[in-house]
Amino acid sequence: MPDFSDILKSIDEAIEKFNSKIPAAQKRMYEGITDELKRLDTSNGKIKTTVANLKIIQSIKNKLTRLIITPEYLKDVKEFVSQFNVVTKLQNEYWQSVEKSFTPRVLLKEIRKQTISDTIKGLTASGIGASISDQIATILRTNITTGGSYAQMTEQLREKILNTTTDGALVKYVKQISTDSINQYSAQYTQTVSSDLGYEWFAYAGSDIVTTRPFCDAMTDLRYFHITEIPRLLKADDLYYMKDGKKTKVPIYDKTELPHGMIPGTNAANFQINRGGYNCKHQIRPVSERLVPIERREEVYATPEYKRWKPSN
Repeated sequence: MPDFSDILKSIDEAIEKFNSKIPAAQKRMYEGITDELKRLDTSNGKIKTTVANLKIIQSIKNKLTRLIITPEYLKDVKEFVSQFNVVTKLQNEYWQSVEKSFTPRVLLKEIRKQTISDTIKGLTASGIGASISDQIATILRTNITTGGSYAQMTEQLREKILNTTTDGALVKYVKQISTDSINQYSAQYTQTVSSDLGYEWFAYAGSDIVTTRPFCDAMTDLRYFHITEIPRLLKADDLYYMKDGKKTKVPIYDKTELPHGMIPGTNAANFQINRGGYNCKHQIRPVSERLVPIERREEVYATPEYKRWKPSN
């Protein structure tokens, strides 16, 4: 019988396989820019503010696109988005094992179609152009128009593209798009079906790693939650995680008034899709009430939110 863990495994494998190709493309991109920079007209280590130098920026942007969006890369993108169909198949098998009468709604097919389209845009010229090429062009333009140091500019670009401490620009961008697109698609599928079938209890599924956010850490410890608890969870009320061996309250980010790392605008309606935020690999799995430990159920039954919710259901 298919298990929800099969869905998580399929998602992780698709992301890992696709992203394993990106460091090489990033290196190619940096080497290509380095070659183009040699064309800039300089004097005493300073970049001259000339029309010719400014025109080179567009040339570099065009070359960047060619270096990244290669036929091989497009093939990898096509293979990656094909995994949305694999996730759909696993979702359907899972739900059919849970509810024998389950039949996928037409809405789910449209969600898949639109998500795949948006993912392709994000991973090809339009998305990479705005997120990578334009940022590099801004660094170049600023240095050219101000007569900046050639050495400092090349260092800025190297740090931007390759980064010596974390992921470089392309790896970071592609990782976020690929991770969020397929995870959010699966989460939206799960939310749509579980809502149709009237599920009210959920489990926060997935493993914790070194970079796991405090919110997700706390949620995997809590594990089971009721739909009425979501507004409280988004405020991190009585939500704790272990930090340096001590029980610590999950922090709230002042600008969003949400737990750190969450996507701005996350609310009770879209939490099951957005989950812990950008790059979150956890999934929210619907569960039968009888599978929730009695202590957890009784804790929820006693809350004012549950008591207000129950009579109307």
